[in-house]
Amino acid sequence: MTKRELCWERKHVELGRQLVQALNHPIRVHALHVLNKQMASPKEIAQEIDEEISLVSYHCKELAKLDFVEIVREVKRRGATEHFYRGTGRTIFYADEWVLVPEPIRAAVVGLELAATGRLLSASLSTEVFEKRADRHHSLQEYMVDEQGWADAMKALEVCMCRIIEIRQESAERRLTTDDPGIPLGVSLIGFERAPATAAD
Repeated sequence: MTKRELCWERKHVELGRQLVQALNHPIRVHALHVLNKQMASPKEIAQEIDEEISLVSYHCKELAKLDFVEIVREVKRRGATEHFYRGTGRTIFYADEWVLVPEPIRAAVVGLELAATGRLLSASLSTEVFEKRADRHHSLQEYMVDEQGWADAMKALEVCMCRIIEIRQESAERRLTTDDPGIPLGVSLIGFERAPATAAD
């Protein structure tokens, strides 16, 4: 193994370790979900999930140490300081990082994300917000590809989501200096191997 390959391997093992640390508690998973949507304080997150503020605050600090969230605002309240965090976008991981996470944790995170996707889409449809904007996007495609096609498709999805994270961060910076209330954007990219077709299909 070359020195470059060894450094690459160590780097991604470390990223995998950090990912396990970031996702090894339900409060951290929920906090990441909230903070990658919007700025919030541990108090606000604690009220949403009915947990002790001190416990949520601890997990937010741990996520900050791992560079998954960052403090963007501090407010003095009755002699104490309330910290407001936002996600850094570090919840999108390369396949070689994600594979280092134990399968039960991966499955739990994906389950939470799919459940959240269902709730968001259902609420948007039921309130007729989904069709409010003519330029909104929705698509579902079913194809047969070879191994190279699979790899290329997954890379395209990864690049797309990384660019959307950059757009979100650029937008957040602009909104800090304006009165723009923001548009609640929901994006879900899913690429997966379909179950084999049966005779009844």
